[in-house]
This record gives sequence, structure tokens and C-alpha cells, in this order.
Amino acid sequence: MKFFILILTVLLSINSSTAQNFGKKERKRMNRIDQLERVKLIETLNLTEEQSIRFFARRNEHRKEIESIEKKIDDQLQELESLLNSSENKESSLKKLNEEILANREKIEAKRKQFIYSLNDILTTEQISKLLLFERRFREQIKDLILKRKNFPR
Repeated sequence: MKFFILILTVLLSINSSTAQNFGKKERKRMNRIDQLERVKLIETLNLTEEQSIRFFARRNEHRKEIESIEKKIDDQLQELESLLNSSENKESSLKKLNEEILANREKIEAKRKQFIYSLNDILTTEQISKLLLFERRFREQIKDLILKRKNFPR
């Protein structure tokens, strides 16, 4: 999840003159990363065809729910930024937005936990353990690639 937030942050930090071109390239990269992740997941978890179909269907549903909550957080962060830049009395509004953002982040973690527990009818305990390790390692590898590219532009 942190990986997607990192990617989103990188996307938002690009200046507007190159944003359109960058958006197309970045979508292609994200699709390639997603495809790579799928292949590596199938290999790492040693999924059967039936398990793959059921797992990725449930995972896609889970991702849609998370994206919806992340969209709310993004909107709230934009509202927070606007409020910080305004001159109005904002203490109570800031406090309310802070609480909403934190509550939505907690919702994401609760949904993630719910998703992992929901996999018991598809995956073995060992496969779920491998999934948890895979997610962390994959995020770290992608983060390292992004940071390496950022430090050494082509």
C-alpha cells in the first residue's frame, strides 16, 4: 500500500508541462509493474490455476475498495492544504480533517487485515505467510528502483 502512495506522490510532484506525457508513460510502467507482480506472486505462492483465478478476483475487489478510500484521503489532503493556505480561523477544521484522514488510514489497514483473513478459503497458511513477505519485499524492490532512477536520471 505504501508503494502505491509513494507512486502517487511521485506522480503529483511532476510539473504540469510534462504531466500529460509522463502520465501515459507512468501508466505503462504501472501496468508492467502490476503484470510483473502477478507473475511473481503466482510463482512465489505456487498457485494453481483455480487458486490464481479466485485470488486475483478477490485481490482486485480489495484493491478497488482501497483505491476508493485513498481517493478520499487525497481529497482530504487537498482540502487540508487549501485550509492551511487560507487566512480563516481554521483550528477546528484542521483538527476535524486530521481525524478524518487518520480514520481513513485506519480503515485501509482494517480492510487489508480483512482481506488477508479472507484468503483462508483460497490459500494455505504457508501461502498467506509467503504473500505477506512477498508484499514487503516487492515494495522495497520497487522503491529501490524508483530511488535509483531518481538519483541517476537518464
